[in-house]
Amino acid sequence: MTRFLLQIVLILTSVSAFANDGAFFAKGNQLIPINETDITVKKEILTLKKVRNQVIEVTVYYEFFNPKEDKKITVGFEAFSPEGDVDGAPKNGQHPYMRDFKVELNNSVLKYNVSYVADSLYNKNGKIKSLDLAKFNGNKSGNNVDFFYVYHFEANFKKGLNIIKHTYNYDVSGSIDYNYEFEYVLTAANRWANKQIDDFTLIIDVGEFETFSINKTFFKNSNEWQINGIGKTEDIKGIKNSFIEIDALKFHLQKGNIVFRKKNFKINGDLFLYAQNYLGIQDLEYIPFSYYQEENIAEPKNDLERKILKNLPFARRGYVFQNPELSQFYKKMEWYIPNPNYIPETEILTDGEKKWIEKWK
Repeated sequence: MTRFLLQIVLILTSVSAFANDGAFFAKGNQLIPINETDITVKKEILTLKKVRNQVIEVTVYYEFFNPKEDKKITVGFEAFSPEGDVDGAPKNGQHPYMRDFKVELNNSVLKYNVSYVADSLYNKNGKIKSLDLAKFNGNKSGNNVDFFYVYHFEANFKKGLNIIKHTYNYDVSGSIDYNYEFEYVLTAANRWANKQIDDFTLIIDVGEFETFSINKTFFKNSNEWQINGIGKTEDIKGIKNSFIEIDALKFHLQKGNIVFRKKNFKINGDLFLYAQNYLGIQDLEYIPFSYYQEENIAEPKNDLERKILKNLPFARRGYVFQNPELSQFYKKMEWYIPNPNYIPETEILTDGEKKWIEKWK
């Protein structure tokens, strides 16, 4: 069997240096108390769902405990400004790439306001000092604005248990390095009285046939994650001054979601999830799990290469090939998960996969 050569062109730039090579739209964040409080976070269930590779839908369920008498406090949500190939100016007074912000406390929907702030000392004595953009001398639009957004509301916490349900969505970021990436600020939860989350659950759903990595910032190993569905993991070692500087856990998820649970969760890092971009694929030594852009793949040199491409949809589902050359090739794919019980059925493939098979007949 002719050995195919891998030729993947990756332009290695700094994660934070988007310039016009990509766009950081937004990141998710925790709710935080604007003023000092003795209220604690008893429980949090955080669900992040990627939709059509375009939007992250965020759903958060909180249980807060107020040990004293009923009290009203200001609660905030810090939304960091976009950078890169974007326009960071407000849209309808709000963050330009976040939508459908909603907070419900003990079954009552709360009204909120949006303030523009320029530094971390925006809250004084439990009150938020908002910028007047008409008088603000910093950048107010374009690729980098000199302020960020704080969504805030008054919350009446009764004595005892209080339940908050919080939803919003934001655009998925990406760059020449990343097919997509998204972030979530977990450490902000440390601002509540207990400096931890007593019972934390994180559920991430990125869709089917995805390979992605999560930096090891708030966890140490794969044993702390559960795969609900079909998938596998591998450890990625960070290398200083390289594209991947931080140790990460790579997931190959055929279907389902992943779950992280932790009791007495003392948070020392934030979530950073990314899927690498594979550009300029010249040959077939490596085919990404979700790859269906035939314009970036050269015309097959021989019948075997054509068979490899044609059978990709079935390999993604774990088909065990009887053809020894196909079997040898796909066993080298890091995402391949053999399933002896899988019987290939063209009818259940996606429209994109059907077109792919037709292309390489």
